[in-house]
Amino acid sequence: MISRPRVRAQGANGFTLIELMVVISVIALLMALLLPAVASARAASRKAQCQNNLRNLGIAMLARADSARRFPASGNVGNNATTALPFHNWVVELLPWIDRHDLFDLWKFDLPQNGAANRSLAGLHLAVLTCPADITAIGAGDLSYVVNGGFGWTSTLAGVSDCPLAFSSQALDLNGNGVACPRDATKDGKPSDKDFYFQTALFFLENWKVPNGTLRHHTPDDVVDGLSHTIMIAENVKAGYDPFSPDTNWASPDPRRNSFFVSFGVCHGGRCSAGNVDYRRANRGVEAINGALQQAEGEAPWPSSYHAGGVYAVFADGHVKFLAQEIGGAVYAALVSPQGSRIAGPLLQRPPSDVEY
Repeated sequence: MISRPRVRAQGANGFTLIELMVVISVIALLMALLLPAVASARAASRKAQCQNNLRNLGIAMLARADSARRFPASGNVGNNATTALPFHNWVVELLPWIDRHDLFDLWKFDLPQNGAANRSLAGLHLAVLTCPADITAIGAGDLSYVVNGGFGWTSTLAGVSDCPLAFSSQALDLNGNGVACPRDATKDGKPSDKDFYFQTALFFLENWKVPNGTLRHHTPDDVVDGLSHTIMIAENVKAGYDPFSPDTNWASPDPRRNSFFVSFGVCHGGRCSAGNVDYRRANRGVEAINGALQQAEGEAPWPSSYHAGGVYAVFADGHVKFLAQEIGGAVYAALVSPQGSRIAGPLLQRPPSDVEY
């Protein structure tokens, strides 16, 4: 018997509409699960690189301090007949220790930082100076890290030079006697505002090529509160290059662009007398950690970052730690001060416990 070939039933080989919708739903679900994981991994990578940058800067700072037997100035400024001259800052001093001896050798130390020769060098992008999470960085002259400036910086006020000033340009009355920046320094008594100023900051502005100018610095040996309990460098995404001030870059000696400060609001009415000091106010308001993220570049010299919940800092012994933005003001201020435990009077600080930060 001859068998007839079987005829295969013809049917559709594609997906039905319901099957297609199921596949799309599964893909959408997988994407919803995957994207946050990818974003989290990228954020973790940025944090790790930021920590590594700070660690390298910390090692460089300590190597430079050991070589020069002192910490560098936060910024070096000079003057001519009519105006102040911006020379360079702490970053320039660290160039040989961050593997950029080539830039250090080319730097013109007798010329201002905003002169053509130096400006071209400081306009270069150096990855170690920029946190990958800093979205304000443009790839030229950026700086995401700043040194510990205490309550403020020094400048000339009403014709008197070397006056300790808060960010608001208010003279600091740190000894609380009602006298601030007198023409006759002896009228401020002892300990003076300048004595307390030295004890509450780690880095200072200094004069460059100015006869009898201001020279003020710490050494690692006089950080009596402990190197491991004193912040050396912290993040600030509002430092470095400013598109509205094109002369600014990682070499700028402007303290608003190379240092961070603690709120002088700890002293009620700007006078640090008995009953007027409350260190809890050191980390409050716009001057708190991450309190100024909405402010303009160069106008927010307080620690800030785009990491959720706080900033990274490298301490004066070289270790890096994440500082929560909710850290208590008294603990935060104590970590900034290198000699706070030895301050006499109302500004005396209690040494922080290792578990408080």
